[in-house]
Amino acid sequence: MTTELRRMAVVLQRTLESFHGSANDLARELVRVLGVNQTDRRALELILLAEEKATTPGFLAERLGLTAAGTTIVLNRLEKLGYVSRSLHPTDRRRVIVLGTELAARRISELFSPLLNQGGKMLLSCYNAPEIALIVDYLTRADELQQAHLNRMRGLDPFPQ
Repeated sequence: MTTELRRMAVVLQRTLESFHGSANDLARELVRVLGVNQTDRRALELILLAEEKATTPGFLAERLGLTAAGTTIVLNRLEKLGYVSRSLHPTDRRRVIVLGTELAARRISELFSPLLNQGGKMLLSCYNAPEIALIVDYLTRADELQQAHLNRMRGLDPFPQ
């Protein structure tokens, strides 16, 4: 590895550490403003980003690393705040689906639209299409790596006290 490549690797690592810290700070403020805890925030995020605009408690349990009972507690809190609703699946009455409410969507939009709008403008003004494609590729690969690491860590026992 060349000296320049080593130097850039260090700069990239420091930049990623700073970005990760900023993302954590942003998530903490979102928790504060929405009046939820960190697990509830992540559940709400998964619900609002669901591909079919509906998700299931089982999916949430898997993604959050919770038991069925833990997921029910999270959904009870979010439902009490008016952020989610639960109903029976339209074709399989044994299943429950979870939807984000208009209130949740509106509040998240109010909080994140400025960031997303500024981020989009910044990307388009600073980078061309091939560079944006490279950024998207990197973020996709980094996300896959983090998901694999998360799954590995979920299989570990806690450190002894």
